[in-house]
Amino acid sequence: MLFAPDPDRHAGGNKLEPVVFIVNSDEATRTWIESTVVSVGLHAVSFGTAEELLSRFDPDTAACVILDVILADASGLEVQNSLARAGASIMFLTREHCISSCVKALKAGAVDFLTMPCDAKQFVCALRDAVGEAVSTWRQREQSDELRVKYERLTAREREIFVLVCSGLLNKQVAQQLAISEITVQIHRGRVMKKMRTRSFAALVRMADALQVSPRPVARRRVTYEEVGSTLPVGNAASACPATASSISRLKPDLACTAMP
Repeated sequence: MLFAPDPDRHAGGNKLEPVVFIVNSDEATRTWIESTVVSVGLHAVSFGTAEELLSRFDPDTAACVILDVILADASGLEVQNSLARAGASIMFLTREHCISSCVKALKAGAVDFLTMPCDAKQFVCALRDAVGEAVSTWRQREQSDELRVKYERLTAREREIFVLVCSGLLNKQVAQQLAISEITVQIHRGRVMKKMRTRSFAALVRMADALQVSPRPVARRRVTYEEVGSTLPVGNAASACPATASSISRLKPDLACTAMP
């Protein structure tokens, strides 16, 4: 058995058992592929058409799909595009010795492109790479989902502080931007670390990068001419504060200065 059982097969609450899906219109070829896959300790499911595969495919599975270029009801390259979006790893095993098809398949992300007749050792080597990619993709998706669940558990204020501190701001700067005390920032920051289950600030920053969250720009409003004028002393503004009055007189109502809300 070339594929040892994965110790993390139950990681994330789901069963991590790679499945190799085989789609080939030729029964003899399909049988040979399936028997070879099973001989190395993997679970294989074979189909004669793309429609059968797509009706049974589970995107939550660590899936490797072995396609032929020409299928009974579809183009293998078209099926590849559909499955790649679902996170499956793809390899081709075909009797079509077509360089352009090979190039298209590899550019679209196929792990390998083999032609029949194929040596069993060469096939198993390519299969190992394809299954490894399928497992890696599955784990990344599981980790991303778990991270998103943790983030969703944060309160609105905790999310604000999470994003701001990960953007490089100091606690004092975060406090000024949110108009709260620095100790309040420290308390929320501690809760964020606890809920995100990390003791490392560097790890917290990596989580923010993985979540692709960034601080929202602080909203600003325009101060009108009348608002500025209302701050002058009552009476003759020009005589009471000539410097300010002369500055205000140069302002236009639609080009007023900006201020924090």
